[in-house]
Amino acid sequence: MGLFAKKTEPDTQAVLTGPLPFDQIGTALAALAGAGESGAIEAVDALLVQAALHRASDVHLEPWDEGVSLRFRIDGLLHEVASLPVRHHARIAGRVKVLARMLTYQKDLPQDGRIDPEASGCGKAVRVSTFPTVNGEKLVLRILNPDPNLFDLDVLGFDADTTDALRGIVTRPQGAFLLTGPASSGKTTTIYAMIREILGRRGPSTHVVAIEDPVEYRLGRVSQSEVNSHAGFTYEAALRAALRQDPEVLVLGEIRDPETARTAIQAGLTGHLVISTIHSGTAAGVFTRLLDMGVEPYLAASSVVGVMAQRLYRRACPDCAETALPAPRERLRCGIADGAGTLRAVGCPACLGIGYRGRAALGEVLMVDEALEGLLLTRPRTQTVHDAALAAGMVPLFEQAARCVRARLTTPEELERLFPAPGAGTHREE
Repeated sequence: MGLFAKKTEPDTQAVLTGPLPFDQIGTALAALAGAGESGAIEAVDALLVQAALHRASDVHLEPWDEGVSLRFRIDGLLHEVASLPVRHHARIAGRVKVLARMLTYQKDLPQDGRIDPEASGCGKAVRVSTFPTVNGEKLVLRILNPDPNLFDLDVLGFDADTTDALRGIVTRPQGAFLLTGPASSGKTTTIYAMIREILGRRGPSTHVVAIEDPVEYRLGRVSQSEVNSHAGFTYEAALRAALRQDPEVLVLGEIRDPETARTAIQAGLTGHLVISTIHSGTAAGVFTRLLDMGVEPYLAASSVVGVMAQRLYRRACPDCAETALPAPRERLRCGIADGAGTLRAVGCPACLGIGYRGRAALGEVLMVDEALEGLLLTRPRTQTVHDAALAAGMVPLFEQAARCVRARLTTPEELERLFPAPGAGTHREE
C-alpha cells in the first residue's frame, strides 16, 4: 500500500538505514529472508529497524493460507504493512525465538521472551510473545521504547488542571491514587512521570518501591522489581514483602485480585503513598470495582485520595493537516461554533502517510472530598458517583477530547474513534 511514494524496486540495504514506504518493506524483507539462514538474520534486523523508524509500538506477524501478515501498531492503531510469502515464516520465527531465548522446537504452546537492546538490531529491547494457530505460530513483538523525555508531567499533553491535580497527589504523604484505562493508554508513562516528580520534590533519598510486570524502563534511585508468577512472586506476595522494606512510596503495576486490592488500599491508610492501576471503564467505575473485589466501603473512602481515567488521542500531523468545515453532526457533538473550521487528516512523508503524528494524554480526574467519602459508605452505583464527581467539577474524557478538537489539536474523526456516538454500529473504543 503505497502511501506517499512511487513504488520502486527496494534496496535491501536501505531497509536498514531509513524508513521505507509500506509497499516496499514487504518486498525488501522477502528478498532478505530468501537468502537462507543468514538472510533470515538480516530480515529480522531489518524488520525491527523499520518498525522503530515507523514509530511502531508492536509488530504482528501472523501466518495465513495466502501469506504472512505483517502489521505495525503506530500511535495505537494497527496498519497492514505487507504480506510475506509463507515459505519465509519458519526462518523468521526461528530467528526471533533464538534472539528471545525461547525454545525453537516448541511450536504448539505459547511462549514469552525478551530480546536485549544490543541484540535487536534497532537498539531497543523487544518483548516477544508467540501463540500457536492452525496456520502456524503467530508472533507479536512489543518494542520497548520509553522516551525518558516523556517522564515529565508537563510534556504528557494533559491540560493544566489535570497536571496540577497530579502534582497535588505526589505531595501527599499517604493515600492511594489509582489510574484506569485500556491497554496502551499511557498509564505506565504517567506513573513514571509521577515518580520523577516525587523524587524531584522530595529528594533522591525518598524510598520508592515499584513492583511491575514487566519493568519497562529502569529509573534511577527507585527499587524496581518484576513479578514472576511462575515462581510465586505475584503482585500480592511482592506487595506484602515490600511493606516490610520501610517504603514511603509504593508503585504497583496493576491491582489484579482481591488480595492485592485490600493490601494496597490498607497500605494507603498506614503512612504510604500508593500509586497503581486498575481496570475500569471510567474514573467513577474504579470504586465499584474495588467494592466488587471485597474492599470495604470505609477503606475505599478513607484511603483513596483520587482516581484518573486516561486515554491517548492522536495529534493531527502539523505538516499536512488541512482546515475543513465540520459536518453538522460533528459541529453539534464537539460544540464547534458556527463558521469555525476543524482539522482534517491528509497524510504526508512526515507522518508516514497516516495523517496523524504522535499522541497526547487526556485525564478524567476524580478527587475524593468529604462529600464523596460519605457517598461511598452507602455503596453507590457507578452513575451516582459519576454525577457527584461532575457536580464537584470533574471534566469527563469526552469533553476534554472535544476541547482538543476545538483547539485544532486533533480531528473530529479521532474523537469519534475514541468515543463512538450511541448507535455508531461497528465503531468501538480502542
